[in-house]
Amino acid sequence: MIKVGRVLRSQGKSGELKLRFDEPAGIEISRLSTLSIGREGDVKTFRVEALISRGRDYQVKLAGVDDLAAASSLAGQEIFLAEDEFRPLEEGQFYVFQLMGCLVMDAKREKIGPVVDIIPAGGTEILVVDRQGKEILIPFHASLCPRVDIAAREITVDLPDGLLDLNEI
Repeated sequence: MIKVGRVLRSQGKSGELKLRFDEPAGIEISRLSTLSIGREGDVKTFRVEALISRGRDYQVKLAGVDDLAAASSLAGQEIFLAEDEFRPLEEGQFYVFQLMGCLVMDAKREKIGPVVDIIPAGGTEILVVDRQGKEILIPFHASLCPRVDIAAREITVDLPDGLLDLNEI
């Protein structure tokens, strides 16, 4: 299950909720028939009865959530979806959740470290890689990251000499 958003608050007396999705571009939100809500390890799946777009947020009515108290108990919890709910992307495109945790290696297959965060930078994301307790920033661009194998959870990088030492934080 992939975290995709959160329940902002209850919305009305009949159990409606106000939601916000983090990565809506990959999800056909209007077609969702179920939502899984909770905290990691304690998630419950609900059938969607109604879902209405409200700008960047959504109002939803879930089966079994029929009053203000039930809706309020879900406020602040996270929304999860199965990976198969996301639209397939074109070759060379990836969702943020697919890159998180991937092992970054150099062209000689020497381990640099795992991706621990991704910084949006207006077109080219920046991979934040944990290199033995220090953060390394690597632009996620085809020229620097020529091989991404999501199935193997590996990203091979071809970095200019000194880049790893230059941007250690």
